[in-house]
Amino acid sequence: MGSAPLQTVGVNSQPGEVVIEGDKLQMNLGRKMKATGNASLHQQSQDVYGDVIEYDEQNEALHVLGNARIESGGGVVTGPELRMQLHENIGEMRDASFKLNNQFTGIPLAGAANLGTTKTFADPNEIIADSNSQISSQNIDDKSSSSPGFQKKIGASRGDASAIFFEGQDKKRLTSARYTTCEVGKDDWYIKASELELDDYTKTATARNARVEFLNTPILYTPWISFSFLNQRKTGLLSPTFGTTSRSGFELLTPFYWNIAPNMDATVATRYLGTRGMQYQGEFRYLGETYSGIDNVEYLPSDSSTGDTRYYMRFKHDQTLPNGWSTGYQFEKVSDDKYFSELSTRITVTSRVNLPQQAYLNYSDDTWNFNGLVQKYQTLDGVSYPYERLPQLTLTGNKDVGAFNTNLYSQWVSFDRNPSSPVNRTTDSGETLTTSVTGNRFTAYPSVSLPMARPYGYITPKIGLHYTSYGLENSAYTLGSVSGNYESTDRTLPIASIDSGLFYDRQVRVVKNMYTQTLEPRLYYVYIPYRDQSMLPVFDSSQSDLSMSTLFLENQFNGNDRINNANQITLAVTSRMIDSRTGEQRLAATVGQRFYFADQKVGLPGANLRTGDSSDIVTALTAKLLNKWSLDTAWQFNTDRSRTTKANIGARYNPEPGKVLNIGYRYTEDRLEQINLSSQWPLGNGWYGLGRWNYSLRETRPIEGLAGLEYNAGCWQARTVLQRVSTATASANYAFFIQLELGGLASIGSNPLTLLNRGIPGYTSTGLLPDTVQQQPSSYE
Repeated sequence: MGSAPLQTVGVNSQPGEVVIEGDKLQMNLGRKMKATGNASLHQQSQDVYGDVIEYDEQNEALHVLGNARIESGGGVVTGPELRMQLHENIGEMRDASFKLNNQFTGIPLAGAANLGTTKTFADPNEIIADSNSQISSQNIDDKSSSSPGFQKKIGASRGDASAIFFEGQDKKRLTSARYTTCEVGKDDWYIKASELELDDYTKTATARNARVEFLNTPILYTPWISFSFLNQRKTGLLSPTFGTTSRSGFELLTPFYWNIAPNMDATVATRYLGTRGMQYQGEFRYLGETYSGIDNVEYLPSDSSTGDTRYYMRFKHDQTLPNGWSTGYQFEKVSDDKYFSELSTRITVTSRVNLPQQAYLNYSDDTWNFNGLVQKYQTLDGVSYPYERLPQLTLTGNKDVGAFNTNLYSQWVSFDRNPSSPVNRTTDSGETLTTSVTGNRFTAYPSVSLPMARPYGYITPKIGLHYTSYGLENSAYTLGSVSGNYESTDRTLPIASIDSGLFYDRQVRVVKNMYTQTLEPRLYYVYIPYRDQSMLPVFDSSQSDLSMSTLFLENQFNGNDRINNANQITLAVTSRMIDSRTGEQRLAATVGQRFYFADQKVGLPGANLRTGDSSDIVTALTAKLLNKWSLDTAWQFNTDRSRTTKANIGARYNPEPGKVLNIGYRYTEDRLEQINLSSQWPLGNGWYGLGRWNYSLRETRPIEGLAGLEYNAGCWQARTVLQRVSTATASANYAFFIQLELGGLASIGSNPLTLLNRGIPGYTSTGLLPDTVQQQPSSYE
């Protein structure tokens, strides 16, 4: 059966004109038009469709009958009938449904009343764990980007209403409305509201008398909520989070987010702890062209378990100044030594024992770098008490002069200590070193090198002079049964070295693949004469562990209090396999050893000096295999005793997102031996298993463990995790997390995602994975 030819009429042939199309058009007095069959009306970015469209040009009155549909601003509204004043965009549609075509929406939701922000206090101490974290424009403008595993691309959100009222350009008001991000035919969850306002321009929605229904069960109610379609920051209440731990009992956190300005925001929250009482929290973040900062405060007026007032504060600011200068400060403080172990669940937080309190001033140009630092610590373990630097001034310079490279390192530090009473330290030999020495130290190390490089290799001779001077106070010390005084003296040492290497490569075929295989031998020689340094104090020095990175260092001590005597040569060879098609390195293996022509005579107080004429053999191997296995190993072997002194083996199988298995083993002779297993693995029908087990074979006890389950239903995900953590300043703490993510809109419960990302390397949130369960028709109507 054929159809009538399409007819088109344009009204007001100018910008903003109205174009009407249909199978049949009727005109009445030149101002009323009626399109029947495949009818449509177009005006700028707004399109209207229906079975019958009537338009009165004089009154700009639009009436659509049958299969009415209006498309505008990326959204679609459909219903049986539409009445609208076209110019003012005022009208109504009964028994309507809508669809919002969002590019990226909702990414994690922390809240029920501010469903568009990713700000969350899921772990109240999360910001504490990274003492070097800095705010950036990325995590101010799109905080979801700083939350791995949260982002999910959602094609559209949708809903329906008993009536939709169009109230001007880009604004709609819905009555008896429902809203979801589930696809059509899958109504697992909805926000139901007596009234819902949509703003297509700001991409925000406001609902009144709203409740969230999950699987036909109400789980959350609020008299008023406001949220964003596109993860834009917006002031409002965040959804409460809850959980339980063995130290604090049931926890309920209720945050409020304040979007102060595009470059500034704040969050305040109350955190109820079942066995401790009510804690108050606040976070303020800001970002400018030349500055950034973040401030955190937590306050528990009276801990019901201890009766004490407990608090944590952290203030951090970084400022760029003109002409190469910059400055900043960081200040952290807690009320008591057990604050982290009792009030946090993250092992990276509970293991902290020194909180920095410092300020800096930097300068940098093409040649010179200057750093001024004032630094103190709050010590939580009652043992370590690192030295305070009041102040530390460091000046370095580097400049090429002809074929030569000149370098200068200089530093002056005033070391102090709190408490000023003597501090005890157990040495490698088992003796106790007791000292309260303080004072200042000046170091200068100028050097000159001559780099000579060719495509096949390089050689770089270098010579320098290391000078150190001390001015001491409280210089008395006791080492075991021996007492003495450190000396205010000078130390001058010449340092000479030669670094050299060669590069070879060839093409090889492995099975059907072509690779470039390299062979890279390296030789490094160092000479430093011996100077007696036993009467010099140890402010900031420690002995470096032998590893592939420290094999090629001049000085085996960190810091400037000890300079080793050296007459030694290091030999190493590296071979790589590089995929000829992609340029990707598939395998790299290195073996190296240091050979000594002089005995070790310089050491830390009470340390055991090296014996033998060679170091341990150090090897390292990394591989990224075609079968989705990756391997990272390091091994250290003592040839004199024919014993392994250190080993680190890690393997990962990651065939696809959501499937990862990590196996790790760490061993250090007489110090530690641990195994670490972790995995995320699909169990079928949308279920995923999660687990981690970190166990000390030496101490025969677990360090950290977690077990959990995740479920991915496509437009919602759920996860539950049980964690056990051994802390540095208290016994083990248990925590239980339950979280429900509703299709990028709401996240209800305690958030374990930071824990999972850290504990299971390669973990992928199920919110990023494809839908893994069969979509079933909804029973909700």
